[in-house]
Amino acid sequence: MKTEKLAYNWKFDDPGAGPAVNPMDNTAATNASMQQVLADSAGPAPAPPIPSATLSALPVGTDIDGKRVKDAEIRELTGADEEALDRVSRNNIKFFDKLLQLGVVSLGDDAPTTEQLKALHVGDRDSLMLDIRCATFGPEMEMVGVRCPGCEALVDFTIDLSTVERRGLPDGPHTIELRGGRVATVTFPTGLDQEHVLAEPDATTGEVNTRLLERCLTHIDIPASGIRIPGTADTARKLGIADRRKILMYLAENAPGPQTMDLSVKHEDCGTEVPLPLTVADIFLDL
Repeated sequence: MKTEKLAYNWKFDDPGAGPAVNPMDNTAATNASMQQVLADSAGPAPAPPIPSATLSALPVGTDIDGKRVKDAEIRELTGADEEALDRVSRNNIKFFDKLLQLGVVSLGDDAPTTEQLKALHVGDRDSLMLDIRCATFGPEMEMVGVRCPGCEALVDFTIDLSTVERRGLPDGPHTIELRGGRVATVTFPTGLDQEHVLAEPDATTGEVNTRLLERCLTHIDIPASGIRIPGTADTARKLGIADRRKILMYLAENAPGPQTMDLSVKHEDCGTEVPLPLTVADIFLDL
């Protein structure tokens, strides 16, 4: 039986290119042809794609060099970013500081400084992190094995994070009526305030509350006597527990930014609305 010789024609798409090289007859010529093809096709390695920036609106906004900034650009996180984040403990606010440093391309027209990112309201920081999460993993987040309070079944849900409500600051002065006719005026926390509050990892709940009030309680007015008491750590400690909790509740219920703690999904089988409260830390569990 006659064996048919195979031919390698490296220019098979060009019939007029000349005779093919037969590897059975001329191994050296075949190797030379292969090397030439590789040389002809070689060139500079293509640059890896750069993640495109995405516009992100700030629910509160910030002042930079006398200009009110209400928008930012963010991008998806890369493998290099993952390596950088792996070097930071997730149980530390520095993880979220690092995440913002990596994922925020600009505040307004310019690249942000670390100080500017820390000075943002917590609501703006949370909103940026939510957009970074959506840019990196997509808006859908799977919730597996959630117990339905209506029928006790374990159910899997999918949440669309792009639909989360994002709230700005409440209108008017941020005041709370306390006992004895006193009135507290507060501000909402920034990243710097958050850093102060969480600076002591072993702090008790009461100590954490005092540190938050120290930063967010501007002053307390006593209208009957015209006295104004500045908000300090000592003032926070001298407040009654009921008044402290009333101030803290106001800050929590009116907090600007993504309202992830209010998320819920309807369980179609029984019609129950299942609450699925999430923190910003929760949405990065898959990182």
